[in-house]
Amino acid sequence: MPLSRHHADQTIVGKLSGYLVSDAGILLVTALIMLAVYLLDAVTPLGEPVWLLYFIPLVLSFWSGRYFAIPTVFGVTVLFLVAGFYLSPQGIPVNIAILNRFTFFLLFFIAALLLWWARRRQIRRENL
Repeated sequence: MPLSRHHADQTIVGKLSGYLVSDAGILLVTALIMLAVYLLDAVTPLGEPVWLLYFIPLVLSFWSGRYFAIPTVFGVTVLFLVAGFYLSPQGIPVNIAILNRFTFFLLFFIAALLLWWARRRQIRRENL
């Protein structure tokens, strides 16, 4: 491979990896994962714990430089959780599905609070 071609490939890969590590890249990947989980949740029957995958974008939002990334992911996830419940085909009895999703909501809320608290402390330390 000619040296110029090899150098061009490195710069494209370097730029792409640099973008994905940036704040905008993290937000893009987080949004895409949230949308993918929502679409998967909407087509799987009730009772399949696909909604547990919402923890992935919540954890990813921790590395965003934006202070309100974690609460935003939490709010959108709650909306997707409710919409996924209504769009999912019948699987288990509805009352058990509601209990499962409410339990997930509580755990997700606690996880979001803990991550937001840790991120806030980290931002304060960086600004000292």
